[in-house]
Amino acid sequence: MASQSGTPQSFVKNPFPNILRFVAGDFVAKTINLLTFVYLARALGVETYGVLELAIAILTYFLKTADGGLEMWAMRGAARGVDMNHLIGRVVPLRGLLAVLSFGALLALLPVFPKYESLRMLLVIFGFTALVEGVSLRWVFMGQERLAGVAIGLVVGQIVFAAGVFALVGGPEGLILVAVLRLAGDFVMAGYFFWFFTQMHGRKNVSFTLKGGAAIFREAFPLGVTHFLGLASYNLDTVLLGFLKGSVAVGLYNAAYRPVTVALALPMTYFHGLFPVLSRTFAKSEVEFRTAVRHSLWMTTICALPLGVGATFLAEPILVVVFGADYAPGAPALRLLGWSAALTVLRGTFRQGLLAAGHQKLDLGCSTFSVALNVVLNFLLIPTYGIRGAAGATLVSEAVWLVLAIHLFRRHVMSLSLLPFLWRPVMGALVMVCCFLLVSSWPWVLQSVAAALVYLPTVFLMRLAPTPKPLTDYLG
Repeated sequence: MASQSGTPQSFVKNPFPNILRFVAGDFVAKTINLLTFVYLARALGVETYGVLELAIAILTYFLKTADGGLEMWAMRGAARGVDMNHLIGRVVPLRGLLAVLSFGALLALLPVFPKYESLRMLLVIFGFTALVEGVSLRWVFMGQERLAGVAIGLVVGQIVFAAGVFALVGGPEGLILVAVLRLAGDFVMAGYFFWFFTQMHGRKNVSFTLKGGAAIFREAFPLGVTHFLGLASYNLDTVLLGFLKGSVAVGLYNAAYRPVTVALALPMTYFHGLFPVLSRTFAKSEVEFRTAVRHSLWMTTICALPLGVGATFLAEPILVVVFGADYAPGAPALRLLGWSAALTVLRGTFRQGLLAAGHQKLDLGCSTFSVALNVVLNFLLIPTYGIRGAAGATLVSEAVWLVLAIHLFRRHVMSLSLLPFLWRPVMGALVMVCCFLLVSSWPWVLQSVAAALVYLPTVFLMRLAPTPKPLTDYLG
């Protein structure tokens, strides 16, 4: 890992407080989003809410296609000190072109989608989001590790969307208006990042060109495919449920997925902020890179296991209290999805490490195999088991992806075992399970508080104990 001239220095000596500020801001944005969708689930009803969630699930595929991996590619370039005018002048036109092509593909494919009421109109309005995303400069500030400013932009966009929904949407008849309001929030957010750029860098004369775009696209394409497949791992089940089981199944399943999405909001935002840090330290110093990876694993392993344990014991009361009794049948899916979320958090550091080290093709191989397995399992399990089958397919594919990511990271980037970081959280999770069993007659809120109060002290007390030496390398 040779030193690279021009690589920007971190804005703080320790990058993790900067990442955590970003995580905190994004948590506010995700919380606003959750409250908005909880309101929509109740206001629209299970069936209409399912149509909305299906439209969003379909849209995300076109958004990833419109990006083509360019956001991650440009973010990595910004983190490594590539001239900003050069990046903007080449990335923005290329993303804009892909956005137009993606929107055209969406319009061409409209007849393929189910004929649920308002679904196709929703997709058309949502599709304009690809055009807005294409000109957004959020990646500039992610790459430069100006993460607090990015968090503010995310919150602003969600506030615009939420305010409109709470003020104007009162029932199923407001479904189309939801799409309009989301587009407005995305437009305001893109405008904020343009304003932020002019404040930080002034109004620069950028020369926009598509020259060399093919070479850039070829380099970014593996990143784009990997993220596209990662998306498929999360919401292909939603799309297939929409085709195979109807909008009610989609509504139940996505109500179950919302708590998981919220639980993953902090880790996923954290990994998004971790990527430029790992990119910079990999280019600068092997010691700094190893330190960043170890620090990240220490934090994420502590966060992972409580997601699965909590979902196992609290799935039904969470759905009933948050979304209403009509959504209680989604509880079995939530229990499985909670454990898939835990595996996703465990995988994150290894995956970002592979990408930061330039091994996007290896990460692409991991995601391709795992998503292919997910697709096969979804087709096999959904017809018989419905939403439980979809959640089970997600859980199995996430487990496979974790194993592959660890193996490839250790082989091609850095030899590192997960066990020294994982055994203490495992012991804490076992204590957490015992606590839930002992206080099962308590109200669910008190159960969750008691479990949290025993988990964290157990983990930190176990830090005083020596790490056991495995007989063989973990997953070696």
